[in-house]
Amino acid sequence: MEIDKGYSILVNSSDGFQDCWQPFFKLFTEFWPECGAQIFLNTEDIVWSYPGVDIVCTLVHKKAKVERRLTWSECLISALRQLETPLVLYLQEDYFIEQPVDHRIIEGMVARMLMDPTIKHIGLTHFGSMGPFEPTGDVRLWEVRNNAAYRISTQAGLWRTETLLSYLRPDENGWMFEYFGTRRAQKRDECFLTANRDVYCPEKTPIFQYTHTGIIKGKWHQDMPQLFARHNIEVDFEKRGFYKEPYWLIRKIGTLKKILFNPLAFMRGILSK
Repeated sequence: MEIDKGYSILVNSSDGFQDCWQPFFKLFTEFWPECGAQIFLNTEDIVWSYPGVDIVCTLVHKKAKVERRLTWSECLISALRQLETPLVLYLQEDYFIEQPVDHRIIEGMVARMLMDPTIKHIGLTHFGSMGPFEPTGDVRLWEVRNNAAYRISTQAGLWRTETLLSYLRPDENGWMFEYFGTRRAQKRDECFLTANRDVYCPEKTPIFQYTHTGIIKGKWHQDMPQLFARHNIEVDFEKRGFYKEPYWLIRKIGTLKKILFNPLAFMRGILSK
């Protein structure tokens, strides 16, 4: 495979989600055959491969040589430090691609970021920041305003590698990174962009289309059996079961429990820059 030195692809995962890797890469290779970037799969101790794909497993726990399990952010920090490219396309193992990826647009946005170092991030889906947005001189892109909700998002997007690292804190999990990372981003004057959602949307020509998301709180999304059946992907769905949306009050209580479990990390997140 010809490796594009401008950006790498990081599929953020952990060993407990190994059952997602085969369907992810089957759909990835089917819908993005033109991809020429180096692909990193964020694993803890497992070395894994998929036919025809040059995958580098990060082995973050094995390389850390510690007894305890690394936090979500520690795993991501370790993986990012293994990259040698200025840009990274961030994905997760349950972003199961459903339509052909617009490779031309992605390569164009990579080129834009390489030419303009002030651009720190470009979101590639309608799942990322909730805005508000502003138009730019490029019809493909909107600017994510500083006060935007989910200015920091873990949905599919291009990042300047050093920028993504700068927003991570070792003791935060994924939802804390999005919440507190957004607060940190609101205090910085940095250029965050996202694909113009009037142009690149599911009803028209999405750049990177997947169900949001294939796994929810460790359970399968209800739509995954139909998607996998269309592509002859066999998965034992009973092992995880299917996610059912709880009442809003139960969701709020769950969030409160997360905060109370690690109040010091919560306070550091509130105060961090």
